[in-house]
Amino acid sequence: MRLNRFALIVFPSVFAFVMLLSGSGVVKAQQTSTANGVAEVSVGVWLINVERVDLAASSYRLDFYLWFKFDPSEIDASTVKEFEIVNGAPTRTPDIVDEEEGRIEYRIRGEFVKTFDFTRYPFETHTLTIELEHKRLNASSLVYEADPETAIDETVNVAGWEIGGFETAVVEHPYDSEAYSRFVFSLYLKRPMLSSFVKSVLPISIITTISLLTFFMSPQNFSQRIGLAVSTLMAASAFHLSLLSGLPPIGYLTLADRMMISVYAIFLYNLSVSVYIMKLMDSKKTEEAQKFNSKALRFLAILIAALIIVQLIT
Repeated sequence: MRLNRFALIVFPSVFAFVMLLSGSGVVKAQQTSTANGVAEVSVGVWLINVERVDLAASSYRLDFYLWFKFDPSEIDASTVKEFEIVNGAPTRTPDIVDEEEGRIEYRIRGEFVKTFDFTRYPFETHTLTIELEHKRLNASSLVYEADPETAIDETVNVAGWEIGGFETAVVEHPYDSEAYSRFVFSLYLKRPMLSSFVKSVLPISIITTISLLTFFMSPQNFSQRIGLAVSTLMAASAFHLSLLSGLPPIGYLTLADRMMISVYAIFLYNLSVSVYIMKLMDSKKTEEAQKFNSKALRFLAILIAALIIVQLIT
């Protein structure tokens, strides 16, 4: 009798325990099946403000809204939230401003890092990007898509720059044997042409022109010629240093560097001519000095034209 009671108590408990285990196995199998599918998540950005662009530090600060749209049957909200910004970091924990079924929206203010290209400085164009990936799901499990509602606010402006538009893209970024889906928002900035010319090209053009006035001075005034050439050369060197002061240390020549090399070539030619004229005047060869000055002036035009052509083809 006791054995029967024991069986009535134990057997139902064992059966329930087995059913619980089997049920858990079914649930687990279903979750694994869902996780092994490729979930599609739409990503959008609404840029509010470009707070700072620091070329010397190769960084910039952005303020924007970021949202995700997804199918809850493909991926749950907690998994969608496991994203990371790979080219920067928020200055604080991102605030969720809106969360509903199938949509999560954040307000993010972050510091970003970018290797800027200064090859065409001071007429260059820069790209400010926001790049994000999922922390643990690769491209075989999650794929981002660009939301067509992505935009920049009409009040966005950057002092000293013109906004040249934006674009969004999704690429696969490889890490050894696997790749992750990466969403990229790109904002294009370009320097105003007129402003860059007035600030960067016009001053050195004036300094060089003043230096070349030595060719219209009498050979007898060779000391004044050399003094003018040397003083303007020093002014050009100081301007060159000032022009590049806002750039980070870079290992290649910018357009400004190549322009200044041409200017230095003109100054070297000017000084060489003035020194040779001084030598002729010391030898009392006044007429020969005047003829040499005229020939040097004609060759100067050829030199300047050649330097301009070199700048245009490089």
